[in-house]
Amino acid sequence: MKYVHKLVFKSIDVSKVAIFRIFFGLFMTYQMIYYYEIDYTFQFIYGPEVLFPYQGLEFLEPFSLGILKVIHAGLLISAILITLGFLYRYAMIFFFVGFFYFSFVDKTLYNNHIYLIALFAFVMIFIDADKKYSLRAKFSKKSLSHLVPAWHQNILIFLILIVYFFGGISKLSPNWLDSNLVSYTIDQAQSSVLTNLFPKEMLIVLIKYGGLIFDLSIAFILLAKKTRWLGVILVVLFSYTNNSILFNDIGIFPFFMICATILFFDSKKVGNYVDSIFGLKTTETSEGEGKKSKYRTLTLSCLFVFVLFHLLFPLRHHFLTDNPEWTSIGQRFSWRMKMQSRNVTQFNMSLIDRATSQKYNLDGKTFVTKNQFIHMPEDPYTFVQLAKYISKKLYLERGLINPIIKADLMVEFNGMPAQHMLNPRIDLTKMSENQFEEHPWIPEFKAY
Repeated sequence: MKYVHKLVFKSIDVSKVAIFRIFFGLFMTYQMIYYYEIDYTFQFIYGPEVLFPYQGLEFLEPFSLGILKVIHAGLLISAILITLGFLYRYAMIFFFVGFFYFSFVDKTLYNNHIYLIALFAFVMIFIDADKKYSLRAKFSKKSLSHLVPAWHQNILIFLILIVYFFGGISKLSPNWLDSNLVSYTIDQAQSSVLTNLFPKEMLIVLIKYGGLIFDLSIAFILLAKKTRWLGVILVVLFSYTNNSILFNDIGIFPFFMICATILFFDSKKVGNYVDSIFGLKTTETSEGEGKKSKYRTLTLSCLFVFVLFHLLFPLRHHFLTDNPEWTSIGQRFSWRMKMQSRNVTQFNMSLIDRATSQKYNLDGKTFVTKNQFIHMPEDPYTFVQLAKYISKKLYLERGLINPIIKADLMVEFNGMPAQHMLNPRIDLTKMSENQFEEHPWIPEFKAY
């Protein structure tokens, strides 16, 4: 318990938490500008004919385009305020709520680094990251203490470490070790640098087992003082390989994780170094036991629940499915990054009028956007949602009552031979969207 209290309540210098706030604000400012460039509010929220809500988040529905643009503008302003450390707490609350809505209104928008940003935004509401290097500190009428409880930095470090560690745990799966996923990834890589340096078979082994060892060990390498700089170098190399060679869809994530390594260094030394560079007055801080607070028990309880949840929740698939990538059950919010690829080789939908028994072909792609259809095969449940949407639409527009809708969908999963992802004989409109119920419409994956 003494060690726990030290991790949570020991007073530490706020410098690196404040610098992390600046990094976070700058990256989010860039992200919001990028959203403007791609017209995010229309292309991904207001424009699509149908959205695919998460189970439990069905209440998130698209607002009018005008309100969406106001939220978007608010997110950009909030990101700037976070960077400057002005009205920080209010800006952080608005940013978290707005970003959560933008990110989780549709399942096809899911991305692990977006989930991580949402978690950072949530915990940063409660930490005093604006006590230094901020407009608040500059213009405050009274001198602000540069000390904060240790949990303000340690909860951020915890979020970084679980990304890597659970990413490594997921790589122990046959979907990584025993499939053709790595080979397929190399073939689809955006750069041929690695294939020019190594034979493909050697490269497969390096990526497959190198990625596994990196993810499982980097947390411990960064935490140990003697190996910390090695850890930073490895993070830079790993991030460069992912961003510049293998993948082209991971956005700011690699650069953000590189900048986040500052959290592993001594805060006072980091602060003194930054102060000396910018000619700022260095304030001496005495680290040690923090002031007693009547909220200690509440703080400790909340942190315990938060940490325990994020240690257990990524493992929920063990109780629900034997292949989270194939069924999508337990795959999201579990740091199972780059664990699947699906190449659609066949997709047909059909409709049968129950009254006349007449059969019609359906072009399912006409109901969704290009981006949605790219990501729908990652989650079989989206096709159940699509079938129910089409059924409702046909009733409202044509009076067609309770039609039978089936889908014949075949995919090459992780570079393996094509197989049915949906049972083509089952009426999808009668299938449950509840992932805790049986799913007979998802065939068993065949590991050829």
